[in-house]
Amino acid sequence: MIERLDALCGAQGRLKALRAFAGEFDRLSQVAPAGVNDLAEDDDMHRRAAMRLLAALGAGSAIPPGTLETLFSGIENAVADRGIRVGDWEEIAWEHGFTYYTQAPGTLIHAVAADLAEVSRLLQRTFSAVARTGLLRVSAQLAVLMGMEMSDVGELRPSRQSWQLARRAADATGDRGLRVWVRGWEAEYGFWSGRPAPALARLAEDAVRIAEGAASAGLAEALRARAFVAASQGDIGTTRAALTELRGVFEVLPSEATSDRTTPLWSFVERDAAWANAYSLALIGDTAEAINAVDRALALCPAAFTGNVNHYELVRALALVGEGAVDDGLAHAVTTAQDWPISTIRRRTLVRILEALPGKERGLELAGELRALIAAPASDV
Repeated sequence: MIERLDALCGAQGRLKALRAFAGEFDRLSQVAPAGVNDLAEDDDMHRRAAMRLLAALGAGSAIPPGTLETLFSGIENAVADRGIRVGDWEEIAWEHGFTYYTQAPGTLIHAVAADLAEVSRLLQRTFSAVARTGLLRVSAQLAVLMGMEMSDVGELRPSRQSWQLARRAADATGDRGLRVWVRGWEAEYGFWSGRPAPALARLAEDAVRIAEGAASAGLAEALRARAFVAASQGDIGTTRAALTELRGVFEVLPSEATSDRTTPLWSFVERDAAWANAYSLALIGDTAEAINAVDRALALCPAAFTGNVNHYELVRALALVGEGAVDDGLAHAVTTAQDWPISTIRRRTLVRILEALPGKERGLELAGELRALIAAPASDV
């Protein structure tokens, strides 16, 4: 019946996912250890919060106030373990981090929301300090993914809440690398979602301060964000300095941080360094080098990472417009934008392309097509 209703409503699997989610909560409640029945009300609270979130996203409506706070409450009030297998949750976070690069924006929101709810529930029953730290680490990683996904679909308030939770969870673990990594990614995604430049600069600086000179993928991410922010403001000197510092960090990263065997979300590989150069140089007008960097990033990018490939090509369009090839750049931008959902990240780059147009070129038909694509609703979840 659920399958028939899903098809009838055109829900694209959302009703089936919601039913499975509710069933899993019921199962977990029934097998709860003796002595924790008094927490049944908390289970219901988390389940209702997750259902409200999924229902709002499915209907394209605003997320009710307090929903994410309730969903994250177990993490905020973490206490004690009952034999939790943290390794299983680390594997789940790893898989989500890989899937993020291969599926359309917003695809992971439902799964990550359900996993955050379950990790939150487990943290309320965690006695072991080791297990608690492990689950908090997973919580930080999942909250980063939630922040990214919410940003991608234009849900900026819950995105900021997710980033705040990620920072607090990471800080609670005492893991320096994780703390730097969370702030690095938040600075970059804050850039794409249009957060104020001073706030992004503080996040990047905070990451650099916490790193204390220790090279890591998170530090490289923070320096890339610093370059993007400076380039967007036309600060050529700071942009080039950040790219130089980034290259220095990249060259001394440990092998596990530069390997494609690591989920892309946790690593910083050669194409990531090339991408940092491509976008930053395109923004400051070094178009020839920007296009070379785009080519380098594309040559190193797995074909399965469709979103990355699409965004690299949009930066090519930006560089083409910047060097005066307006018709070619606009045509490439329109064609590329039609090939993948318009996320917040891609919308920001498309806006940059329009801003780079000379005044007399802004009335071109292709420019109008690009404006229509920008004005389209955020990617459907």
